[in-house]
Amino acid sequence: MAEPLKHIYAFDCLPFDTEAATADVLQEFMQSQSKNVFWFSAGYNADDENKLAEYDYRSNQWTAGRFVGEAVFMHGQSDYKITIKPRFGEKVLFRMLEEIFNIRITTSASQTSKSVDWLHYIKRIIAFIWLQKLANANLHGVPKTQVQREHKGQTIKGRLDVRRSIKPFYQSSEVISSYREKQVDSHIAQIIFQAYQILKSDFEIGKINIPDSAKDAINQVHTVVQNKVHLSESDYRNIKYKDIYLSWKPVVDLSWDIIKQKQLSLKQDKAKQGFGFFIDMAEVWEQYLRATLKKHLLPHGWRSKNEKQIAYKGYFFQRELIPDLVFQKENEIAVWDAKYKRMKGRYYDVDRSDFFQIHTYIQYQLNHKTVKAGGLLYPISCSPNFDEYKSPRLINEEGVKLNFSIDGIELSEAEENEKHIQAEAAFINRIIKSIS
Repeated sequence: MAEPLKHIYAFDCLPFDTEAATADVLQEFMQSQSKNVFWFSAGYNADDENKLAEYDYRSNQWTAGRFVGEAVFMHGQSDYKITIKPRFGEKVLFRMLEEIFNIRITTSASQTSKSVDWLHYIKRIIAFIWLQKLANANLHGVPKTQVQREHKGQTIKGRLDVRRSIKPFYQSSEVISSYREKQVDSHIAQIIFQAYQILKSDFEIGKINIPDSAKDAINQVHTVVQNKVHLSESDYRNIKYKDIYLSWKPVVDLSWDIIKQKQLSLKQDKAKQGFGFFIDMAEVWEQYLRATLKKHLLPHGWRSKNEKQIAYKGYFFQRELIPDLVFQKENEIAVWDAKYKRMKGRYYDVDRSDFFQIHTYIQYQLNHKTVKAGGLLYPISCSPNFDEYKSPRLINEEGVKLNFSIDGIELSEAEENEKHIQAEAAFINRIIKSIS
C-alpha cells in the first residue's frame, strides 16, 4: 500500500509548527521549488536572497518565507505537500489585490472549498485578475501595427514601384505597387493567445464569468492566431506600444509571466522535481502600498515617481538606487521602502541593511530636493504608539528636519482581520500629516 501524502501547513513568515517540517525536507522543498515563484509585474525588483523557508537562529525554528502557495514534491521515498497561506488571512490578501488592480474580486471568484487545493485557489484569483486587466486594456481594440504590402495587377494600390513594374507591364500589362495597412500586432496577439490557452487548461478560467470587453479581445485574437508560435524573450522585450495602446502593457506583461511559469513547470515535470506555484507577498505588499498612496496622495498634489537613480555614476562601483515608493510635489519629495517582514516593535525587527538602505535613498534625494518624509513601511503586528515610531529629524537632533518614521498598517496574524480598512485609513492619515 502506498504511503499517504505528508501535508505540511504554514503561514508566511511564521514558524513551521509540525514535526514533519524537518531540515532535510525543507531543504528539498527550497531546492526543488526555488524557481516556482510567480510575479504579477514583469518589472518587479525581486530580492534574490529571500527564500521559501529559512532557519531563524534567534528562535531556533524553521520559518516559512514571504511567499504563499503550494508545492508537491518527493523527498526520500515519501511524497510531501507544503501549503503556505497569508498570515493576515485571505480577506486581507483579496483587499490588497483589489487595490492593486482596481478590481472587485467577486464572491464566486474568491470562494473555495476544503476539497480545492490552495494552489488552484491562487490560480483562480490570477485568472480573474488577468481577465480584468484584459477587459480594461481593450479600449481601442487589440494593438495594431502598420505593415508593408505588395500588390501586382492592372491597378495601383498605394505607391507605384516603377523599376520593378517595367518587365511585368510589357509581359502582362500589370504593375507592382506597395501600400501600408494596419494589422493586429502578431507578438501581442500570440502572447495573449498562449496565456489564454494556459489559463483555460490550468487556471480554471472557464469557471469565471468573462467580461464582454475581455471576450471581444479574445475573439479578435482568435481571428488572427490559430496556432501557437514560439516567441523568444527578445520578441517580448522588443514590443513597442503606441500611446493609444499603452493600457495593454500590464496584461501583456502578466501574460508573459504566465507563459514562462508554464514552460518552467513542463521542464520540472520532465525532471520529476515536483510542481509548485507561489506568489511573492513582498511584491503584493509593495504594489498595494503604491496603489493606496497614489489614490490618496494625488488629491493633495503628490504624484508617484518611478525612476532609477545612479550612485557614483561613471565609477566602477556605481550602483542603482531603486526606492520602492517615491512621491513628489513641486520641489518636495517623500521616499519610503516597503518591507513585508514581521514588525512587532522589537529592536531586531528593523533589519540593519533595510535601515541603512532607506537612509541612503533619503540622502541621495537631499542632494536635489527638499525631503518632507521617509522611512520603512511594514504590516504591523502589534498596537504601537506611533508617536514613538517617528522622528522629526534625520538620524539625530542635529540632523536635517524631516519626518522619518517606521510605519505601516496594523494587521493581526493568522486570523481574518475585520479592521483592515480602518487601519488602512489611519495609516493614510498619518502619512498625509507627515508630508503636510
